[in-house]
Amino acid sequence: MKLTQSLSARLVFYWILCSLVAYLTLPVTVFLPLSALHIGDSSNSSLDSWTTKRSKEILLGALRRGPDGALTAERTPELQRQQERNPRFRFAILDRAAGRLVAGSDEKLFDALGRAGVDSYSGLFHVSDDSDPNARGYVRSIDSAFGKLTIATYGAQFHWDDTIWQLVNFVSLNNLIAFLPLGSAAALVATLVVRRSLAPLRAATVAASAITVDSLRKPIAATGLPIEITPFVEAVNGAIARVEEGVAAQRRFTANAAHELRTPITVLRARVAKLEASDLKREITRDVRRIQTIVDQLLVLAQARERRRDTRLCVDLAATALKVAADFMPIAIDAKKEIELDAPEEPVMIRGFPWAIESVLGNLVENALRAEPEGGTVMMRVGADARVIIVDHGGGVAPEDRSLIFEPFWRKEETTPGTGLGLAIVKELARELDGELEVADTPGGGVTFIVGFRPFGPRLASGAQVEAAI
Repeated sequence: MKLTQSLSARLVFYWILCSLVAYLTLPVTVFLPLSALHIGDSSNSSLDSWTTKRSKEILLGALRRGPDGALTAERTPELQRQQERNPRFRFAILDRAAGRLVAGSDEKLFDALGRAGVDSYSGLFHVSDDSDPNARGYVRSIDSAFGKLTIATYGAQFHWDDTIWQLVNFVSLNNLIAFLPLGSAAALVATLVVRRSLAPLRAATVAASAITVDSLRKPIAATGLPIEITPFVEAVNGAIARVEEGVAAQRRFTANAAHELRTPITVLRARVAKLEASDLKREITRDVRRIQTIVDQLLVLAQARERRRDTRLCVDLAATALKVAADFMPIAIDAKKEIELDAPEEPVMIRGFPWAIESVLGNLVENALRAEPEGGTVMMRVGADARVIIVDHGGGVAPEDRSLIFEPFWRKEETTPGTGLGLAIVKELARELDGELEVADTPGGGVTFIVGFRPFGPRLASGAQVEAAI
């Protein structure tokens, strides 16, 4: 997943970006209102103090060194404009190396600094005998391209374009480095807040991923979700409800259609029974039996879906397998094949519907009988772990087809007899019974189907036992 696609990463990034913007606009958003409203230290809370640092930069830009090596403050356009806008503006620049004032300096201001008549406030000062209480000056010793200087400015008044200068000059490497601890803290807080805020969404995601066609009636809980996401979850729940209605309608149609087909199939079987014995009669009888098996399976599947889990009965899987083997024994004998059942003497109890379990086992045995060569034996083994293994020795299933044989209407070739519905219905029916259906190779050729149900006790491990049973 790309970071640009992550909502959490976006929120954290925007949080840090907004924090950076807020930090870099502090001069306008915080310092300017405090100065205008005289909030905080009254000696510093003056709009005129905003012009002092700008005046210092203007003076540094006006410094020139003459042929004799002496520094002078040239009347540059910027300095001229500053003096015109601020009639009371004065400055004094002391060349520390030469020990003298730079030409153009105000000696009275220098004298005021030399005497004890300066109220100093961390670089800012106010001349004691000045009648304007809001007037501010700025004095600072700096190392410049011209050597060590002490620059003092005084009397500049605040103008609104000073805010732009403050904003531009506040974006400096020093301030960006100073933002790193704040940015790191903001990133950490943002990550924690975002993760906590999105926790209900992750829970909803887990709930949505667990939804299957059999759990459509369980909507995604919107409890604790942000109100911005709640409409989306409600829309998803609405879509799930519509899907559930469609699935229910489709299942009702399938059940009704299967029920309606039983009567004509019964009539058809009665008419076929009146035919004279022949190969054609045997083929028609076999095809009608296949059709009836599919219809019966559809009805069993519909009934299993409609029954509540708490209405399931205790069923002896070994006895059920014996009943299925006995039911199919005449068919096997007629086809010159055999069915061998290996089941424990003690009951193997599971919960389910007897008629549904019989349908699952019956379909698998019928498929095995069709695949088993003439004279062969279909083997049924019931394990104490509630698994039934049905083995045939026919043509087998290619590995690439194993994931397809349970798909509806799948057939290896168009000439393959059948509808391709039997195994698909069996797998669905096994799932309704909390069972699992697997397929494996039979050593020497053929197919082995393993259908596992949920026993009352813990189920046994499967891998090695299947190998041994085969």
